[in-house]
Amino acid sequence: MKKSHYKCENCGANLIIDAKAESGVCEYCGAVYYNTDAQAPAEVHHYFGNVKITPARIILAVLLVAALAAAIVVLALYFSGVFNKADSPISNEFKHEKAYLYEGTYLVGEDMEEGEFVAFKDPAKQRGRILILTDPNASAGTSACLEEYRFANNTYFTVSSGTYVKVIDCNVFRVGGIKAEPMADGSFEGNLMLRGGTDIPAGNYILCNDDSNLRYADITCVIGGVEYKKRVGMRTHLNIGEGDYVYLTFGKLYAESAAPMPDVTEDGGYPSGQYKVGTDIPAGRYSLDTGSASMVACFVLNNDGFAFFGKDEEVSPTTMCGYLDLEDGDYIYLYMITLVPQDGEQ
Repeated sequence: MKKSHYKCENCGANLIIDAKAESGVCEYCGAVYYNTDAQAPAEVHHYFGNVKITPARIILAVLLVAALAAAIVVLALYFSGVFNKADSPISNEFKHEKAYLYEGTYLVGEDMEEGEFVAFKDPAKQRGRILILTDPNASAGTSACLEEYRFANNTYFTVSSGTYVKVIDCNVFRVGGIKAEPMADGSFEGNLMLRGGTDIPAGNYILCNDDSNLRYADITCVIGGVEYKKRVGMRTHLNIGEGDYVYLTFGKLYAESAAPMPDVTEDGGYPSGQYKVGTDIPAGRYSLDTGSASMVACFVLNNDGFAFFGKDEEVSPTTMCGYLDLEDGDYIYLYMITLVPQDGEQ
């Protein structure tokens, strides 16, 4: 601390005081004195380059940095799609290199060609969706939505020029660009749509129901352009040609030559399902056991080599007498009926 000499004007005492103090009290007589020669403290300034640093400028700089950081965050969120009201974009790891289209909306005839395509969903999503629209901004459930496809694995769809295709949570491929994958044993299982000549060779197939609790379920096929819905028991046969479709929702689909043999009941009968004579069961004479379900039971006997049939072809067992004589190549469909071999009966 810098000192200076001062003489008290009241008592004449010599005092040593702080040179910067503007006033004080005499330690001898108690008189108040005023130091008119007090030195003002020197101002200290800090500079950044040639710019003087002041509190106001510090506050302004902090605000600018915060604003810049906020702008960077907003831009990052924008480009990542957070502010996009459309459906979440497809997972980057699922953008298949062979895909024809990814997530987006496309005008048929300009952005994409017309014709048939196959879509596979993003595994990270519960379902994939394809919307066929007359208005690119329309949504499902409106009059501008011509078709909506929701699928747990894949679907085939056909589009024509002038319509819009909205691709959601899936990749779109040209037909043949990618195929549904079979299981290790060559069978197909799960929610699949299979196309004859593309995913599977044209030929005869057997769908086996390996769930004993699911006695009946419906399966849809498009054969020769005609849609068939089959109520499946423990087994059913499918004749799949080039361009035919199978909508597989349960069970395991095998090529006819690779399918396991059918299960039999304790008395040697065959439970509800569809059997091919000479492949699943031997030719011969059989009886029909309906148990207590005679009023709702039905069967269909096809001897034309075609496994599909219409509802009008179902026959109630109450209208028949005697036995069924089955020959190789026949298909016998049973609903709520057990087919019982009649060895030795003529």
